[in-house]
Order: sequence, then C-alpha cells, then structure tokens
Amino acid sequence: MNEEQNGHTTERRKHARIQKTLPVHVRREHGAERFPAEIVNIGGGGVLLRTAAAVDTNDLLTIELDLVGESNPISVFGTVVRNDARGIGISFVRISELTADLISYLIRKWEREGARPA
Repeated sequence: MNEEQNGHTTERRKHARIQKTLPVHVRREHGAERFPAEIVNIGGGGVLLRTAAAVDTNDLLTIELDLVGESNPISVFGTVVRNDARGIGISFVRISELTADLISYLIRKWEREGARPA
C-alpha cells in the first residue's frame, strides 16, 4: 500500500509482498459459512484477495489455506483494511509464531519458484 507525501510515494507496508495466485476460503468472524476466494498477493503482514463475499472495512475474517499434504487448512485471522476495485486488503492479526514462520517459509519457497514482487 503506497502513500503520497510531498510528491513522493512511500511504502506503508512493513513486509514485502509477492504476486501469488492461490485458492483459499474465507469466513467471517462469527460465521460458519466458507466463501471461495483467491489470493492475489501475499506478504508477512497480509494479503490481497478477490472474492464475491460481501465484506466491509474492519471486518474480521479467517483465511483458510489448504496445503498439499496437510489434513487441515492453515487458518490466519485478518482485518479488512480496504475493499476496492483491486481487491480486499487484509492485515493479519492474532497470528501465531508458528503460522507466521510458515507463511515466511512459503513466501521464500514461492520466490525461489519465480514469484515476483507485488
């Protein structure tokens, strides 16, 4: 997410992102219904998603990522920080150290496989 200051664009994100398209599911904080979604880009601090699910800024979502070889999806909680034509920007919250390490590992793996910076 970029911000314009004094004619210069500054990066507000704390974590670099990579372009990576992945199918996921999202659930609202207190909802049981899962909605299909697609990751557009991902970083250590959040994701940009596309989904037909109706969400608003500040909604708390669970993002469920199904990984090959894992019996249960990896769940990450996030807050919707923006919802516009580019997609739904989600900042991770309540993320365990183990899940954060897994996301960092996956990002490094995808970079080695050719994923480009977002």
